[in-house]
Amino acid sequence: MTVGVFGLGRFGSFWSGLLSERFSVLAYDRDPDIKAPPGVRRADLEELGQCPIVFLCVTIRALPEVLKVLSPYLAKDTIVADTCSVKVLPGTWMLEHLPPHTPILATHPMFGPESAKDGLEGLAIMMDPLRLDEKRTQFWEDVYAGFGLSVVRMTCDQHDREAAYSQALTHFVGRSLYRIGLPETPIATRWYKKLYGVARQCVRDSHLLFEDMQTLNPYAAEMRRKVLQGFADTLQDLGDPLVVQLSDKC
Repeated sequence: MTVGVFGLGRFGSFWSGLLSERFSVLAYDRDPDIKAPPGVRRADLEELGQCPIVFLCVTIRALPEVLKVLSPYLAKDTIVADTCSVKVLPGTWMLEHLPPHTPILATHPMFGPESAKDGLEGLAIMMDPLRLDEKRTQFWEDVYAGFGLSVVRMTCDQHDREAAYSQALTHFVGRSLYRIGLPETPIATRWYKKLYGVARQCVRDSHLLFEDMQTLNPYAAEMRRKVLQGFADTLQDLGDPLVVQLSDKC
């Protein structure tokens, strides 16, 4: 079986390389200078669109444009699967911009090259078959499980509600901690080391991805408001005058 990948950025190169362990993989990227990973062959849009499934590994904000570019080349039964970190908007865009007969699978691998460098066992991938029959949905669930992944079926809306905390919160706190310059220290506790690791890890992803997961997830703004309110309440418990300034921002 041959599968297609649109986008050979950091995640797309990782994802296409992973899929090449089980399938023949064709990849397309608008930048002709990007080399495909070993075992992956570059292809044009016409050839890509004939694959049984095409994974979209592009920035969230670029998805509407990519869908318009790819749509004319899609075979009738080609599944289009996104890999975006938010799901409600990408799901809406796919239903809006793809032909009505195109099968659609919304996915979010809850990991990347860094978090998967020690293996995939136990890492999660979310799936929502927006317009896909159960037989093919189950096929891809079995494929993911075969990689050692924990497959979680949930709606795009449920994903964004939960990811506002499980992912967007982590990156919000991690980048904020990185900005204050957490020091290394020989007396670091285990929990401080974890915080330090989160701060260092989060900034390895692009700022574009950070912005998109914060601004395009419909539940992230409320999460941030609650985080700031939580800090303000804690400051108030301490009688810290900074609480007035922080409360104003909340």
